[in-house]
Amino acid sequence: MCSISSMMERIWRYASRSRSVENSAPPLLATITLDDIANGLDENRFTSVDLVQAYIARINEVNRDVNAVLEINPDAITIAHDLDNERRCQGRRGPLHGVPILLKDNIFTLDRMNTSAGSYALLGSKVVREGTVVERLRSAGAILLGKTNLSEWSNFRSKQATDGWSARGGQTYAPFVPLQAPEGSSSGSAVSTILGLAAVSLGTETDGSIVGPSKKNSVVGFRTTTGLVPRDGVIPLSDRQDTVGPIARTVKDAVYILSVIAGPSDYDNVTSSFPFAQVPDYLAYCRDTNLTGIRLGVPRSSIASKDPYVLETFERALQCLRNAGASVVDNVKFRSEHEWMDWDLSERKRPLEAEFKASIERWCGALVKNPHNITNVADIIQFIESEPRELSSERDVGRLISSRDSPGIDAEVTQAALEKMLRCSGKDGILGALEDYNVDALVFPNEYNLPSTFAARAGMPVFALPLGFYPEGTQSQETEVGHQVEVAPNVPFGLLFTAEHYSETKLIRLAYAFEQLWSLNHLPKPYIQPKTELKNVIARRNRVDSRL
Repeated sequence: MCSISSMMERIWRYASRSRSVENSAPPLLATITLDDIANGLDENRFTSVDLVQAYIARINEVNRDVNAVLEINPDAITIAHDLDNERRCQGRRGPLHGVPILLKDNIFTLDRMNTSAGSYALLGSKVVREGTVVERLRSAGAILLGKTNLSEWSNFRSKQATDGWSARGGQTYAPFVPLQAPEGSSSGSAVSTILGLAAVSLGTETDGSIVGPSKKNSVVGFRTTTGLVPRDGVIPLSDRQDTVGPIARTVKDAVYILSVIAGPSDYDNVTSSFPFAQVPDYLAYCRDTNLTGIRLGVPRSSIASKDPYVLETFERALQCLRNAGASVVDNVKFRSEHEWMDWDLSERKRPLEAEFKASIERWCGALVKNPHNITNVADIIQFIESEPRELSSERDVGRLISSRDSPGIDAEVTQAALEKMLRCSGKDGILGALEDYNVDALVFPNEYNLPSTFAARAGMPVFALPLGFYPEGTQSQETEVGHQVEVAPNVPFGLLFTAEHYSETKLIRLAYAFEQLWSLNHLPKPYIQPKTELKNVIARRNRVDSRL
């Protein structure tokens, strides 16, 4: 409760602010930033309850078409109301106070929402505590609005899978053309962000699950260094490789989230490698566009795209970076390039198969509520094959079978493959290239290619940014599995920066400068868009208030 004097002072201040902005329409939710939200809440132009109600209405308008959101937090409005009261009585905690955020459905919350990795096998399961990232978001005043759909088991169920499909959530679609492939496991988070179904969202990545959906949805995605952000409370794929990162519409918004969730935790030993005495001031690197002194390497032979429009746009992006003061070193090569490509695929897969087997056993062993008695990968397979809602006749369990049959993480063949993978992607991969060519970072089109997978396998950071959209006249292409639209007019494509472990400050500087200087060939134009805006919710609230 506020004291009477404190409450009256704050009411007077809010009323004064309200009179000065009462004729100013609130920002559109498809483009609103965290700064816009903080300013609007501070100036009493709208409330966090208004935001939550608007976002829920928007989800209800489009979710049947895109399947981005699995469930909405039934307590979101109550939480928003409490945070509005706290802001009035005590002021705001920080930039995330009263901000609705969506979480990928493998990030555990100890509330009335489920955390299932998209599978009915874990529906209703509980662990003893929330993840550190969830605790930090709550402490910062964020409102956990709901859970987003994902590729079931972080895309480690099927060998013939479509990205963004889960038994619980169905098929997520990106919103730029009908039946558009969303790419990657964190697809629901990316689709929700571009459609303005929440202010920002959280995703997780093992290999491509943040940066891929960011490309297909023209949003910003940050695959953080493995060890920068705690993963306790996250249903794992690989305890060694997984990480958590923000998906947002601007670099600065992503950095706001990173600043809250980064830092070591006693509940995740991988964060013991955190090299700083305190979390760096990441926002300090969102202030200028001067890249003088930065050397960027282009791994030309590793660029998979042959599309002339993508390549021409990429060349213009390189010139944009040069104009900002950066030097560009072309034709950077990896020491392990040929060795990796010649490596037998089944051998290359061994580490992840073994890691999923061990990681899931660890997770299930910590469950304090386990309705379906899932203890290992074999149990998952048995459940899927016996549960009609898992659609096992339509979606195979090939990856789960390979993981079940893995000789294990300690087996000699697994350790040999892991050692080779880490060397090829690290010392003889990205780290070697940075050293050999004396460059600060690598830049390349956002594709599932050698440098992006090297960064993921070695646990290095990757920053994904929008680059453009395929133009009119582009020949449409479909995915091999599922016949979803992969390439077509108005489908986005993107750009990636990567560098060594814990180089987030460097990548933020690069990403922010590029974002400020680069002009997309058009603004994002989803073919489907929710219509509810803050102004509609505010008008409805005012009508109700007038009757009281």
